[in-house]
Amino acid sequence: MKKFKALCPLINFQIPWGMLISPIERTREERTQIFKERREKAVRGIEIIDGVKVKYISKEDLEDLKREPYFSLMFPPVMRGLISPRTFVLERTITAKERHTFEADGVMQNIILALRLLKGGHVFGNVVFYIRLSEKRGLVSLSHHQYLHPQVSSGWGTYSLDFEEIPDLKKLVKKIQEIDFSKRKGLRLACKRFQRTYEEVDVEDQLIDLMIAFEALFLEGEKRASQRGGTIAVACSVLLGKNEGEREEIRNSLAKAYLIRNSIVHGAEYKKEPDIHEFVAQIEEYLRRSIKKLLD
Repeated sequence: MKKFKALCPLINFQIPWGMLISPIERTREERTQIFKERREKAVRGIEIIDGVKVKYISKEDLEDLKREPYFSLMFPPVMRGLISPRTFVLERTITAKERHTFEADGVMQNIILALRLLKGGHVFGNVVFYIRLSEKRGLVSLSHHQYLHPQVSSGWGTYSLDFEEIPDLKKLVKKIQEIDFSKRKGLRLACKRFQRTYEEVDVEDQLIDLMIAFEALFLEGEKRASQRGGTIAVACSVLLGKNEGEREEIRNSLAKAYLIRNSIVHGAEYKKEPDIHEFVAQIEEYLRRSIKKLLD
């Protein structure tokens, strides 16, 4: 048996271990101690599930990646600077035969999904690298999951996972890991289309995928086209709305989103929202909250 390390760089991601320690609630000595403990955790790693840790990339691992041609193929020049000593990774040590089965892919991609469901923000983990630790150390393989477009390097704020959010992330990952998606095809398709929006630059394409995800979640059997938008709007409003005011807002937003989606796919003109990006972001948030509720 030999040892391998699975490594998934998290692009556009940080854990702000040096921030969010209130000076009002803590003494200076307490803040210093918390600061030290969090930094140590960021270096040593915080286990999320099944031996997968989130941590800063080690100097040795970074050197292993950057000396291999695989790295240049997966990360063009405009994006290579995104992998640095300050990059967080998902890491898992594997003990297996030489021809191992790379079983870390699934759980790592589920963690990426959980991060995206936890809250909004553009976090990416599109490549899992496998490094041999036994005998001659070095990169032996990789698996590629998503397209990473260049806009990630500029224009989007960094996804920040606060230490206080880590317990909620662990719960969310556990739920996802326990789901048999082969028996919940609607949920599987909704998650797939939700994930796909992170690969798209065009806001209209994002809206199309969001509405396909809503259809997968809320439509049972065949519905006439004229009924789909209303059914989705009502179902989502009942699921998420805490009062009639919230439910009405959700219904109106989703009904409008479905009309815009229909216009886009049929090549028709539609009334532009004052800020279409903000509108689509709100629709995305409704989907995010819906998926999380239906994971239970």
